[in-house]
Amino acid sequence: MNLNKMFVFIFVFFGMFSALLMTMPGEFIEMGVGASVQDKEAADFFNSQNVTMYNHTLSIDLEYTVSNQTDFGLPEGQKLEFWWDTDPWWGKMFQLRHLTDNLWGWWWGWHYLPVQEPYASKVEIPRAGLLKADVLALFNEDYNATYCEFACEHLNIKLFISTANISWTLEESWDNGKLKLFTSYDIDWSATGTSMWHIMGQLLSFQNPDLGVPGIGGTILGTGLSLTLWGSIAILFFAFITAVIPFIGGWGKG
Repeated sequence: MNLNKMFVFIFVFFGMFSALLMTMPGEFIEMGVGASVQDKEAADFFNSQNVTMYNHTLSIDLEYTVSNQTDFGLPEGQKLEFWWDTDPWWGKMFQLRHLTDNLWGWWWGWHYLPVQEPYASKVEIPRAGLLKADVLALFNEDYNATYCEFACEHLNIKLFISTANISWTLEESWDNGKLKLFTSYDIDWSATGTSMWHIMGQLLSFQNPDLGVPGIGGTILGTGLSLTLWGSIAILFFAFITAVIPFIGGWGKG
């Protein structure tokens, strides 16, 4: 087999695979997510406040300087982060972030979920999150909690922030570094889908990827693509080694 043809095969493989993955309909990927997540405590809280829930609800105990990351319902390689710490520009702040995996998985790329109207006009830095004054300003006596909505082009979040201890006020709860969160979110699959870079990173690091395709067909497809690419890389690596080391017999030698 010619080495040039092998190189061409691998590059064409990556190109076609990337194009197909990027154009896969969001509805098709969503079929593989499985049952929706419904945290009972969060669901009960949303129901008692008569606020519409999305498919994924969570109850979170959040402490200052400790973030909470969840991947419930999200495509593989992505997370929703509830971040509460000292921001280098704005000081002590609560933020929501959408974490997106980079090519090799060595670090997380991310972006803010800005505060949405009609709440954005009531906070100081809506593009980045909530300061203590914002949390207090958005307090709703009917809910006995702060209510706010966040969104990016991929996720829509509804969030209640309440005291971690029923004997505290919300301000005391913030000052004591403990908050209780009740959250509900949904996913725009046409914008989110499966991360091409995450799957590429898995393939090149010899991990069997989850393509987001439901059922045994998705498993067979993922395994078949992996074995094809890994076999090609192995042959190419062997050919390269035997070509540069003269005393090893092998590719093209006899």
